[in-house]
Amino acid sequence: MGSKSRAALSAMIAFALAATAACGSDQAAPAPPTEPVIDLTKLDTGNLDTKPKDYGNAVNLDQARALEAERLADYLPLPSEIEPEVKYAANPWNSGVRPFIDFGSAAMKQRMDADAGPMNSAAKGFVSGFLIAGISDAQRLLGYELENVVMIFTDEKSAADAAPALGQIDMTAMPGGHQVSIDNYPSAFAYVQDDDTHFNLGALQSWYATGRFVVYTRVIDNVMGELKTRDLPKLVSHVQHSIEAIGPAVAKFPGTPQDQLINLPIDPDHLMNRALYTVVDDPNEAGIPGVYDRHGALQLDQGADEAALFDRAGVDRVAWKGTFLYRARDAAGAQAIVDDHSRVTRIYRPADSPAGLPNAVCRKYTGPNVGAIPYYCFVRHDRYAAEVSAAQLLDAQQRISAQYALLVNAH
Repeated sequence: MGSKSRAALSAMIAFALAATAACGSDQAAPAPPTEPVIDLTKLDTGNLDTKPKDYGNAVNLDQARALEAERLADYLPLPSEIEPEVKYAANPWNSGVRPFIDFGSAAMKQRMDADAGPMNSAAKGFVSGFLIAGISDAQRLLGYELENVVMIFTDEKSAADAAPALGQIDMTAMPGGHQVSIDNYPSAFAYVQDDDTHFNLGALQSWYATGRFVVYTRVIDNVMGELKTRDLPKLVSHVQHSIEAIGPAVAKFPGTPQDQLINLPIDPDHLMNRALYTVVDDPNEAGIPGVYDRHGALQLDQGADEAALFDRAGVDRVAWKGTFLYRARDAAGAQAIVDDHSRVTRIYRPADSPAGLPNAVCRKYTGPNVGAIPYYCFVRHDRYAAEVSAAQLLDAQQRISAQYALLVNAH
């Protein structure tokens, strides 16, 4: 068949398919969700800033190091990718702070028996680190907690020297601590604590160097601790699975040369400048503001349901700045996030939307967790979905109003 004949046949087939599709369906593509016209001058935004701020590069080396840790998060495996059963969010009291640049940070000091000073001194060449953590059961005491802190060093030798030095300092600081072997990784400096208080019999800690990274793994099996027993092979297997998953992942990380760290952009794709900066009411949400891709954001917003929501909504970027701001594929995706996160349930009851912003949704937590932040508000503008929280309803209303105004003003 000649090229003209093939072209003619292709055109006929395309026409027939188009005609069949048109005849076989009376449904047009769904219209994008509508958004009411809001008079920003009538919103109660308190004293919160509603104008976007342009960010440049890191203002100092410490901030640059933190930015590098946030970049690393986008490459690290999720806890459920290490152990499939570790699919529940980590204990928030232990995991609120993820990136860190100092061993005195809450990301590390509550995981160590040693003082931060000697640890900092032993970590020569340390750049920054990021915590990934989860738990195997929604009821904490029925599962085990798996925590991995991945630390960047300037070079492989610094990492190789630091891993055993850090492990030795921490083990020496704990009562009854002694070394154990990690079968497949004999160079790992691992140890347990023969002290049956505070669930220590169910805990194992390990420091392992891979390339220019150090992987610190802590496993806490709460059932073992409760029963005052230790299944060491089981604990060791969790460490081995962590190293097996993290090693290849960090090998793909395009680290920034040390002399270029200061040139890292704070807000590479202009999401942070749309995010409201507020005082953080909830200490469990403490940490360094940052921007993450879809994968990195799931370290903070954990769970299979959230991952599925991200896929449906087309989330590609999330900013945390005391509030959450999600960038979805389109307006429909952003609305899907608001609808999902603002659902009324047995423990979340409706709360009043702010005056002048009827498209915002608020709810109140009424569950059993003592100290939990009660008020949450949500709103969408274009492809962006925002979530704020506060201890008082008026604060939450002002914050979501200011966040909406900031989103509109950023266009």
